[in-house]
Amino acid sequence: MDTTRQHFALTQARYAAWLGENRSTVAMVEAGHRNAPLRIGNRQAMRLDLATLGKTFTPQNELLTFPALPEPAPERGPLNYRLRQVRHQLANLRYRLESLRRQAQPYHNRLLAVPALRAWPGPSANPEREQRWLDSFEQEARHELLNVCGAGPQQLLQARLAGLERETQWLEEVLNALPPADLPPAG
Repeated sequence: MDTTRQHFALTQARYAAWLGENRSTVAMVEAGHRNAPLRIGNRQAMRLDLATLGKTFTPQNELLTFPALPEPAPERGPLNYRLRQVRHQLANLRYRLESLRRQAQPYHNRLLAVPALRAWPGPSANPEREQRWLDSFEQEARHELLNVCGAGPQQLLQARLAGLERETQWLEEVLNALPPADLPPAG
């Protein structure tokens, strides 16, 4: 009894109603506290058990098989809404990626300049101070590129973009495969 009920995701109350029994009787039988009364083994239980296989008996005791009813087509509204959301997110992330690229440029410029600045220190009143400044200049650039706007953060953003682009493509394919909104589904 329990497996048939689970097969159809029926509550005990709903299952008991089909059998013509009390919910408490079904609960006690399922818990093993009570043997199944004669009514639970009735024709309704047998019909439902056979229906798990898409089968039924005719009044002449012939076993017939029936095809499943088609699942309802997805509604366009929620799919269109999600598609609009994804497209909006894509636009925002593309803008953010371009911003990261612009933000990274000065730090790339620093990494380009550091070797040249260190190659010939020139006359310096305080070479140690200049060395500390160059170290800080370089480290700030490395930190920003590594953690904020460089290749790693940009690639993470590109991964999100790729996922959203695929989601957009998938949603468009699903929507295009649906019957037109003004026509009832074939069946």
